[in-house]
Amino acid sequence: MMAPRRVVVVLEAERLLSPKRAKDEDDAQADLGLGTKKKRSTTPLEELEAYFEKPEPMTTLVFVAGALDGNRRIVKLLRKHADCVDCGSLASPQEAAAWIRKRLEKDELSIDSKALALLLETTGLSLGRIRAEIEKLVLYASGESIITPNHVRDLVLPQSEPGEDFALGRAIWNNDAAGALREIAAQIDAGTQPPMILGQIRAAAIRLRPDTRVKKGLDLVFQADQAIKSSAGAPQYLLECLVVEICGK
Repeated sequence: MMAPRRVVVVLEAERLLSPKRAKDEDDAQADLGLGTKKKRSTTPLEELEAYFEKPEPMTTLVFVAGALDGNRRIVKLLRKHADCVDCGSLASPQEAAAWIRKRLEKDELSIDSKALALLLETTGLSLGRIRAEIEKLVLYASGESIITPNHVRDLVLPQSEPGEDFALGRAIWNNDAAGALREIAAQIDAGTQPPMILGQIRAAAIRLRPDTRVKKGLDLVFQADQAIKSSAGAPQYLLECLVVEICGK
């Protein structure tokens, strides 16, 4: 009010501009007055198209949308007249590195080049994943001036979970506590970070049967995660206790 300009933001605009087929599309068209039999001089959709052609000069209209169907007339018209900004993708590792460094400047932090390479190796070029991991790293490195490879190894888990048949999971599913302990020791010796091993145990726990065992396993994983983060004991020892409890030994 009383401002020389106004900004109107339309969230989830794909529901309007590219509604799903079948029922969802019928609902969207009904909202726009397209499904009625009564003739009209102009439909709301036509009015919107006319607005794209000649927008209100004192208003900035922002459509925030996911994927759009480029074959639709209204989408083509919008792209013709609007400034399109891609906020969800990065073209190259160099672009990702620039985004990360600029983001960290807000918290007066920098990132080691090796840590940056390790982070991108783990997250890929997914801006959503990078943003989430950076927010966690900023908190984790609070009080320090630089994010190091150790910070990344401790906190950032691989994007993909282990497959259907991995050694640690197989031992847990078979209630083989001794085998699970050997696998944890081997991974620790190979330099695998405890959070990554905990992720494998979680992946194994969600595939346990029956469901009561799944619940118990996930509860134990949560408790171990809290214990590791609060330094309640040596991480390897806590992981060993965890698999022994899950295996019921």
